[in-house]
Amino acid sequence: MNFIGDFFALGLVLVLSVFFFDGTFALTKTSKFFLTSLLMTALTAVSNLLTGYLMGRPDTPLWLNMAVNSLYFCVNIFATTSIALYVLARILEHSHEKHCLRNAYVGLGICFAFYLTVIILNLWTGWLFYFNEQNQYCRGPLNSIGYMVAVCQVILVLICYLRNRKNANLSIKRVLIDIIPIFVMCTCLQRMYPEIMLNSFSMSMVDTVLFLIYQGQREGVHVLTKLNDRHRFFDSVDEKIKNGSVFQAFLINLKDFGMINQKYGHVFGDEALYQFAFALERLIKNSKAFHMNGTVFALLIPYLDQQTADRHLQTLLNFLESGILCANNEIHFEYVLVEYITSAEETDTESFYEKLEYAAAKAYRNRSRFIHYTPSLGEEMQRRRYMIERLQAIDVQHGFEVWYQPIKCMKTNRFCSMEALIRLREPDGRLVSPGEFIPLAEETGIIGLITWFVLEQVCQTLQNNPVLQYTSVAVNLPMAQLMENSFVVRLNSIVDRYGLDHRRIILEFTERAILENFEQVKYVMREIRKEGYRFYLDDFGAGYSNFNCLLQLPFEVVKLDATMIQLDLGETGQRNLGLIKMLISFLHQNNILVVAEGVETQALSQRLQEQQIDRIQGYLFAAPMPEKDLIAFYEKSV
Repeated sequence: MNFIGDFFALGLVLVLSVFFFDGTFALTKTSKFFLTSLLMTALTAVSNLLTGYLMGRPDTPLWLNMAVNSLYFCVNIFATTSIALYVLARILEHSHEKHCLRNAYVGLGICFAFYLTVIILNLWTGWLFYFNEQNQYCRGPLNSIGYMVAVCQVILVLICYLRNRKNANLSIKRVLIDIIPIFVMCTCLQRMYPEIMLNSFSMSMVDTVLFLIYQGQREGVHVLTKLNDRHRFFDSVDEKIKNGSVFQAFLINLKDFGMINQKYGHVFGDEALYQFAFALERLIKNSKAFHMNGTVFALLIPYLDQQTADRHLQTLLNFLESGILCANNEIHFEYVLVEYITSAEETDTESFYEKLEYAAAKAYRNRSRFIHYTPSLGEEMQRRRYMIERLQAIDVQHGFEVWYQPIKCMKTNRFCSMEALIRLREPDGRLVSPGEFIPLAEETGIIGLITWFVLEQVCQTLQNNPVLQYTSVAVNLPMAQLMENSFVVRLNSIVDRYGLDHRRIILEFTERAILENFEQVKYVMREIRKEGYRFYLDDFGAGYSNFNCLLQLPFEVVKLDATMIQLDLGETGQRNLGLIKMLISFLHQNNILVVAEGVETQALSQRLQEQQIDRIQGYLFAAPMPEKDLIAFYEKSV
């Protein structure tokens, strides 16, 4: 009966060990302390059982009794020290006060060394225990010193916690609240009933508490920040929606966090995330914080009234603007904050989160830090979803058409080429603006499918209409598509299927796309040029223009951006006109033709012709038109 606590301790250690070694946990420096405490607890129980067995045998030699009992005392101090080390590591894991950690280690080392010295001296002094002439175990005058050492270790842990409580997570409070009563209770029982050995039992109970709170990572808790994770977020939102609760939700995305990792290191980045989560969790009363993934966090707050909600918003904005202090470095985050105040009519958790994500994406596109979800955003999101579904089926049956805008050659006064433009028609006959669906196609990666559709339609148009036999067509090309390994093979297969001369197909793209991948673009363009295709540079002058790069690439035509042409007839007319003239002259010297886009007036056309412009594209001579109207237009203009 005296050793029932040891058997119980061994059973607990066995169960904890099974869970510990099930492959779930990485063996970190901190978890090694926990593993050591488990091992020492088991050894404490085993050594106590062994001492009891040997002391119960009258023929056991004195030296063996002394050795085994001394081992028991040694294992005890090893066990309590490893437990204290583990708790200290948890307290100080998010603290950058390294001297505090060093002082804690020194304090534990002193306690350990002192008690170990007493154990060694006990072999001659009998301070802790001794055996009388009848070979019976007797307690020495300092037998209780082990408890005093354990008390010192507990005090050391408490001091470290109090000094670092601002950085300690909430779990450490639970640890101390649970462990200290266990320690006090077992110590008192041990003093009241010396015949019952509770050392290993108390240690196993402490190990169990530590395992449940730390090592046994709870489902639904983020491993780094210890906030509720996205699964609990969806559970919480689902519960609120089912109850018809109205609540205020915030989605917080920390942007460009990789720059913090690059500047300070990933360990620091983890600490910064923890500090952010730690502060966020305590920022607003009655709020519930969640770590969704990566650098995305969420807050759910019961909605009381608009004034309170506005106050919550301002508190959060102030917090995000002020940043956090991490390792004596003041860190300011780039962020996107989404606010959404739900209504009792909210019905679906997935659609609720979709609204938050859409609002965040909208803020990203607009380069704004804060956005409030409104019903108009919801309508916009539904429109976006509808457009994506339309874009996923790119063919004539789904409303896609290729229109053409002829380009007039000023030298021959004929329409020598044209630009192919994609159009999307609604079921009611209305046209969708390309400004609405083209950016969406680029964002979703569908733009490549549009290009192949346009190219196919262009080839059909050129093959089926002899009136266009001397006309070439420019097709706008995304740079990512040009870089695909199979691009030329597929391009040739389509053009050759219709029996067209490769020179009739012009690939057109923007200067910005070129400058982002210049060396690779230069190589690819030269390879494609060998196949006979030609290149136009679109929107030249819309931004920064690099003439050196331009001259290294095989462009036949440069299209001046419409905004550049319109500026020419503004208040600084003569000076801008002079710049246009110099640009045209420079390009001509390098055997590059120049097209002016967006020409809508005769006056502008006349001014450009005076500057030796080669070609003009604009509503003055021809608007974009479908194939049927294009053929009639060409037949009329011949």
